[in-house]
Amino acid sequence: MSQHSRKKLTSGKKVTLGVGALAASGLAVGLLVTPSATADETGAAEALKRNRAAAADASAAKAAAPKARAARAADATVVSGVSVDGGNSARVGTTNTQTITVKWTVSGGATLYGTNASLWRGADLDNGDWEQFVTSEEFNAGIDPCVQRDATTYDCTATYKINPQIDLTNEDAGAWKISLWAVTDASSVDTDNAKTWYLKRWSRLSNNAAPEPIAKGKTITITGKLERANWDTHKYAGYTQQTVRLQERSLTGSYATTSSHVTGTGSLAGVEKQTRKATTDRCYRYKFEGTSTTPPVTATGDCVDVR
Repeated sequence: MSQHSRKKLTSGKKVTLGVGALAASGLAVGLLVTPSATADETGAAEALKRNRAAAADASAAKAAAPKARAARAADATVVSGVSVDGGNSARVGTTNTQTITVKWTVSGGATLYGTNASLWRGADLDNGDWEQFVTSEEFNAGIDPCVQRDATTYDCTATYKINPQIDLTNEDAGAWKISLWAVTDASSVDTDNAKTWYLKRWSRLSNNAAPEPIAKGKTITITGKLERANWDTHKYAGYTQQTVRLQERSLTGSYATTSSHVTGTGSLAGVEKQTRKATTDRCYRYKFEGTSTTPPVTATGDCVDVR
């Protein structure tokens, strides 16, 4: 495990969550944060401590709150609808800080004492077998991430800033998890894997069909290059030995795959080149389906005028 990619990304700040819930419970406004959560510490290890402390404090606030109603056996806190950037993955390029958005829903309790979602990569948080732990902008700023939808439902949104030039190396691409906890007057939920998602290196795919115009019967060459972000060099580099599909269509039709090919290596890293005989006006493009570390991408089609 390389030292430069381990336990970084966040700065230590005091956390205040669930102000409305605490006020409703009769406690002083502001979460009861432990000393470890308020210390001026930096790094992902400290961020994990603050996250654990905030969860414990929310549970303590629940325990100390007056019992507004008798608990029912059916009452239970449920976390659902967890998504990352509207799906199951996020992509980051080489230079710009990327905002990742996580949404989730907490239901089953009338009062929400606190909830938080964090992003992490590794095998086991409890045993210290992890590489990255990222808390949200809202958590760091002490902002409640949730809006109450109805009597027992809260819709929550958190954002995370990742700078590829500071925070990432190529080994960070791939599967990550979401650590998520929520405490309501009904019960508590605390899981290190509310969702597995994928952080991917941004991809791009060029495409050119030439020459054009071209005489009927002559040879058309379709050239493309598949590249992806390199978080070690902060540049784009050819993505080698990857399957790309050559797709074709008439000027008014829909694209369909006509053949599949593997991108080049060495001086031709990521490059693909195919030929077709010019018979009629036609459009060509390459398409890449993506991998666990690199998102799918489709090149802009290039139409050839055959005369």
